[in-house]
Amino acid sequence: MAKKSITSLAAVALAFSAYAYAGPVDRAAFYQACEMSRALPKGLFKGERRQGIERIFDYWETTKYTDDRWLAYILGTAYRESAGTMRPVREGLCDTDACSIRKVTAHFGAGNISNNYALPDENGNSYFGRGLVQITHKGKYRSVSRALGWNEDLVHHPEMALDPDKATIILVEGMAQGLFTKCSLPNKFSAATSLSDDWIKARCIVNPGSKNAKITADHGLAFYACLRPRAPQ
Repeated sequence: MAKKSITSLAAVALAFSAYAYAGPVDRAAFYQACEMSRALPKGLFKGERRQGIERIFDYWETTKYTDDRWLAYILGTAYRESAGTMRPVREGLCDTDACSIRKVTAHFGAGNISNNYALPDENGNSYFGRGLVQITHKGKYRSVSRALGWNEDLVHHPEMALDPDKATIILVEGMAQGLFTKCSLPNKFSAATSLSDDWIKARCIVNPGSKNAKITADHGLAFYACLRPRAPQ
């Protein structure tokens, strides 16, 4: 992704996008604008990655959320957390549970994390990161599952977080409702502010204390520049 400052990306966003919109995303205009963007890779809008973006749009349009800054930051977060794939992934970008368990265990052994949350529990379930946004630890799987009305389903079947539809719901509602941390989209993008919002500090919604929060902010602002309100029919 080409490097741009927060200030310059915000200026582009202001030129291309209204503060907030009501109604469905004008997807044709979105993709056209993004294809012209030098801040996003061209291949992002084809194949499986495009399907991931479409799935986010589809779910977004079933909600009552209307702030395009929220949607842009959701897209930027999914792009970052999925390593640009726009699909649910296991921690460490592993193809198997065993691989993720090994990687988390190695981090624990190196002293990078305080507990090995990937170790299987008494039922053989492991709670390493999964999804479009990485849920980790058994307690977080439980709290997210309950908040979404799924009872203990994510606890008993943590692989549900890899289902594309379920992962999309977890991503959008988790960020909107503040299910991952004490931060949420309403905290960071309020009705009282516009481009003065701190896109960098919004990283606390998923990963408080991240040293690379600017990367996610840049992704979010790049998507924000592509959003258009749908023209009246």
